[in-house]
Amino acid sequence: MLQLDVARLKRSPGDTASFDLLEDLPPLELSGEVISFAAPVNARLSALNTGKTIAVTGEVGGKLELKCGRCLGTFIYDFAVPFEENYAMAQDTAAGNLLSFSGDYLDVTPEVEKSIYLALPMKALCSEECRGLCPVCGKNLNEDACGCAAEEIDPRLGILKDLLKKE
Repeated sequence: MLQLDVARLKRSPGDTASFDLLEDLPPLELSGEVISFAAPVNARLSALNTGKTIAVTGEVGGKLELKCGRCLGTFIYDFAVPFEENYAMAQDTAAGNLLSFSGDYLDVTPEVEKSIYLALPMKALCSEECRGLCPVCGKNLNEDACGCAAEEIDPRLGILKDLLKKE
């Protein structure tokens, strides 16, 4: 867990503290797919006691093991995401939409995971030049060409081809 020791900071409005954390996080799950971390997550964070909240800012980086959306091979994806959250102490009843915490440790793990989710690509690709899989035999076209006939017909228009054959 990524935890910040804010015991001293809570008692000193206006003070800041820096944190450099390195932590192994458990795999994430997204749409039924398990996404593993290939290395520990590095969080370089700064916390500021504003008098009413603890404002945490910084950057979180690491390496994820993703599956390519074209060839289905796994690859390492480097990420670096900004982090910015405000936390109110649990006894502050006017916290509103702020995240609350109690005690001397502030666990930022759930918000770090949310930041990582938001940084994931819409479609993970091992490279922009990835040729994917052959739609006929399933061979990975990045490794070698296959012997399948390369008909460039959109499958949605295939029925039109069948109609032309009948005439």
